[in-house]
Amino acid sequence: MKQAPQQRSGTPARPGFTLLETLLAIGLMSMIAAVLIGGSSTLLKSTVRSDPEDALRALLQTVRRTAVQKAAILELLPADNADGTGPDFLWGEENVAQDHPRTEERLPKIEGVKVQILAPETTGAILLGGVASEQPIVRMRFYPDGTCDRVRLEVTREEGRRVIPIDPLTCAPLPAIDAR
Repeated sequence: MKQAPQQRSGTPARPGFTLLETLLAIGLMSMIAAVLIGGSSTLLKSTVRSDPEDALRALLQTVRRTAVQKAAILELLPADNADGTGPDFLWGEENVAQDHPRTEERLPKIEGVKVQILAPETTGAILLGGVASEQPIVRMRFYPDGTCDRVRLEVTREEGRRVIPIDPLTCAPLPAIDAR
């Protein structure tokens, strides 16, 4: 019969961790988790917002989520930003008083990149210098059930123009094949 090893005081030693060791391990794990979670959210936020196209897609999802949370109809309006110093979009509740402020959103600026929201149909397109030109929408609505108006995103880069339809059920991009 084997006997447990004896400590100096004459009592048998028990296997396991002490309370101090356990608390130290939990403290270290929580500090590491806090650093990783805090750093990753900042990293994800900066990557989503670095390109105007990605920033506009993220804005659509933010307004959609807010419309569902508030159970209200929200509007996204292109702002009059001719000089480039003000916001690109304003959004808030539909039919609000003038004194109720709307949330302002600025998209990142990249040389040679322009994004805008177009109507779902191409009835008002004009051909200028071999490039189709359309007027942006006046407003886009987001509904409490998570849907939105049918629209298209126009992304103009140096290499050309892309039109991306937005699914009215999810407010997310559809394959470009359906862009009309």
